[in-house]
Amino acid sequence: MKRLLLVIVILLSTLILAKTITLEFWTISLSPTFDNYIKSVIADFEKNNPGIKINWLDIPAGSMVQKLTAAIAAGQGPDVVNLNTAWAVDFASQGALLPIDKLVPSITSKLYWEKIWNATVIDGKPYAFPWYASIPVLMYNKELFKKAGLDPNKPPKTWEEVFEYSRVIRSKLDIYGFEPNIIALEELLLEGIPIVTPDGKKAAFNTPAAVEKLEWFQKAYRENLMPRSLGGYGEGREFYQQGKIAMYPAGITMLKHIQVNSPNVFKVTDIAPHPVGKAGIIKVSMMNLTIPVTTKYPKEAAKFASHVTSAKWQIEFSKYATILPSTVQGLETSEYFRNQVKAGDLNAKAMYVASLAMKNAVDLNAPAVVRVPASKLADVRKILQDYWMKAIKGELTAKEALDLAEKEVNAILAK
Repeated sequence: MKRLLLVIVILLSTLILAKTITLEFWTISLSPTFDNYIKSVIADFEKNNPGIKINWLDIPAGSMVQKLTAAIAAGQGPDVVNLNTAWAVDFASQGALLPIDKLVPSITSKLYWEKIWNATVIDGKPYAFPWYASIPVLMYNKELFKKAGLDPNKPPKTWEEVFEYSRVIRSKLDIYGFEPNIIALEELLLEGIPIVTPDGKKAAFNTPAAVEKLEWFQKAYRENLMPRSLGGYGEGREFYQQGKIAMYPAGITMLKHIQVNSPNVFKVTDIAPHPVGKAGIIKVSMMNLTIPVTTKYPKEAAKFASHVTSAKWQIEFSKYATILPSTVQGLETSEYFRNQVKAGDLNAKAMYVASLAMKNAVDLNAPAVVRVPASKLADVRKILQDYWMKAIKGELTAKEALDLAEKEVNAILAK
């Protein structure tokens, strides 16, 4: 009898083991910093899904595309892989990723911000689960505001106000007001100006609104309201840390650099929502989870990706990293973050303020947003950037720059 029971136990164990599957999960440059977090997410999933095991591999950002391309070509790709939006769209366009619309309930898309979910929709099919995000905020020096006679409790809300505040700061303190990170293509999109026509065949950006925005930058440059070297985020952080600029519009991760490198400036820094252009949107940098076509377990892979990108685990991730959930349920629903803000934690406030702006966040790499054919995007981006910067420096008028850019972009699109 005992022998019979032993045989039954062995048979049952064999059947259980036979039903256990292993999913391979690749992330980008998260280990070892976030090992505890990722392992907790996996352990929770495995506990609630005893028939599924997760094998996690972290891949350096610089080698992800090459490794993933080779793995998929060999039919040995991971089951779930972490990709930014540009990479996700590229792999999906090549037929290397599975659309996920039939792998998850239709309600799933409603859990994430619509504009972010739509960033990886191609021909009506979604190819990614939005994961963690980053958007900019406006950091400003309260002490410099006071010295310039500006109310530190009333930071600028629009770019027009940033300009006017910068004029006051230049006249009273003889320092720069702000330093933007100028990317011409993005500046146009943030103003609601399309880059190309809906069919992607002709330039559409040469408009009075584009001239107006470019002339805005020209005025700020001429009046010495921003550094004339136009060094962007990196230079802006250095100047802000040295007290040479009063306002620093940048991603939330930059705040920690200021805290470490210039604690005295950090002490007099406050946070406000990032100003928006006429389109009423704000740029977001996204990471996503995708499912390669080589997976043997698409439904289980989708279940795991849904788990990782759930509001619960995204909000938890924000406790470990300076990132934001892509879910409609954001940090404002977290008692932990509300308490951190009340306690005066400036990094928590930056994340909280940024989270409130996620409803207006748009990934400017999304095909439906940029509309430029992927094979021609790099050339179009460079042409716009070159002429935009020449105009800001006074080498061309705004109209001349846009006319020349339009001509060259049309030539690229016609090829």
